[in-house]
Amino acid sequence: MKIDGRWNTLAIGVLTVLRVALGVLFIISSFTKLQYPDLFVDAVQHYHMLPVGLADLFGTVLPWVELFIGWCLVLGIFPTFASAICILMTLSFMVANISSFFKDIGEACGCLGNLVNMSHTTSLIVDFVMLFVAGLLIYQRERAGVVSIGQLLRLQRLRVPRAAIIAFGAIIVIVAMLLTYTVLPQEKAPWKEGIDDALENDAVVVVFLWEGESEDVSAELSMISELAELYGECLHFQRIDAEVWPEAAGKFDVTDFPAMLVIEGKNSKGYIVYPQRFRGVEDRDALVAAIDEVLASK
Repeated sequence: MKIDGRWNTLAIGVLTVLRVALGVLFIISSFTKLQYPDLFVDAVQHYHMLPVGLADLFGTVLPWVELFIGWCLVLGIFPTFASAICILMTLSFMVANISSFFKDIGEACGCLGNLVNMSHTTSLIVDFVMLFVAGLLIYQRERAGVVSIGQLLRLQRLRVPRAAIIAFGAIIVIVAMLLTYTVLPQEKAPWKEGIDDALENDAVVVVFLWEGESEDVSAELSMISELAELYGECLHFQRIDAEVWPEAAGKFDVTDFPAMLVIEGKNSKGYIVYPQRFRGVEDRDALVAAIDEVLASK
């Protein structure tokens, strides 16, 4: 009996760790998707597996479902229900990742938003692990939920009606979700992060804004590659597609594309922008002169 008791305790401990780990993975996965919802919706649309309307809905709802599942598993509230949803979602992830081998979707799967750039192969392996853990939690649901808030709510001595247990558990999970959302770092667009990181490293930043296909600005992109190689780490080019990030064009008051702006630094009022603006290849010499001037002043 003692041996059985030890094994039972060990099984409860392992299942609890797996349950919490799976929940934490889902919570982390929801973070950057909630921070950058438009980017994740674009990533879903990029798989071309759903009509545009359904892709938008899926990309908008999925991060909240992930957050719900994550907290249910971590707290042990409705863990079997959460594990079942986890299996359905993981199967959809697997279908998407398998389809990537037959379509030109790109190397990163977007499964963890911008937090981790996993390849489709790595993501597929993670999906199999998640599927196994979720299935194990359902199979061993009695042991998996022993160490949890959900188990405390079900204590017989509390004599709480089942409907009240469900309602109270739902309230706890919703409160945890809302608290998580309120403590998320303020949304910061990737182009802002790129500019700020470069300025922190004392580099001069050239912002290149355009609209349309990249083929339309191939000459400018070639010039950027040439200048980036020439100046090295002291110069950073931030490419911004104004159709994807229209707020960037608004921030720099750019309405005519393509446009290049040299950013000298940043203060409490925002970015310090060089007075002159540059169109593209035809303004190459003037752009180089501005870059040299700003570098000399540093």
